[in-house]
Amino acid sequence: MSPLIDISLALRPEMVTWPDSAGMTVERTKSFERGDGVTVSRIVMDVHCGTHVEAPLHFVDGGSTLDEFPLDTFVGPAYVASVGLATSIGPADLEAANIPQGIERLLLRTANSEPSARSVAAFRPTFAALSPAGAEWVVGRGIRLIGADYLSVARFDQAAETHRVLMTAGIAILEGLDLGQVAAGSYRLICTPLRIDNVEAAPARALLERAL
Repeated sequence: MSPLIDISLALRPEMVTWPDSAGMTVERTKSFERGDGVTVSRIVMDVHCGTHVEAPLHFVDGGSTLDEFPLDTFVGPAYVASVGLATSIGPADLEAANIPQGIERLLLRTANSEPSARSVAAFRPTFAALSPAGAEWVVGRGIRLIGADYLSVARFDQAAETHRVLMTAGIAILEGLDLGQVAAGSYRLICTPLRIDNVEAAPARALLERAL
């Protein structure tokens, strides 16, 4: 068995979040310091914080919820594709990445994974992401899950259009990945979104295992 690579972001109150997100707060409701004899914490957070999976309901009225996806959507062979420094990722960039035919789970390693971008602690609206045309390419390839190395798979100014292209096709979206130490190539993805009924998204732990 190859070593597992954790590609999840750590959930913490100071993490980068979408501009209108409620973010995350952590509160100790019981502690040894207060004489409770036990430690208990409470978290309040937006389900789109950190590494998370999105279902069609997020942008499609009446769309399916996360619990309606088959579990094998999130576990199985995956390909990490490097698209270089492209910021608006379209069909030409995806073709140039030499993505093998038949791939069902595609993770995009973009300029967001470069050290200069990863060191920025504030939200960056200029992050690299799929264009609507790039999303159409993903749909045409029969991909079941698309992953992104920032908080959105879609460009900031095209979020609704790109998401709807993917979600109308029933594609699961995995956002907020940490691919800084991951090379392009074939892997096995193990992704476990929290089991929450009737929601459009949920935080997830995502791991990669190098394909043998």
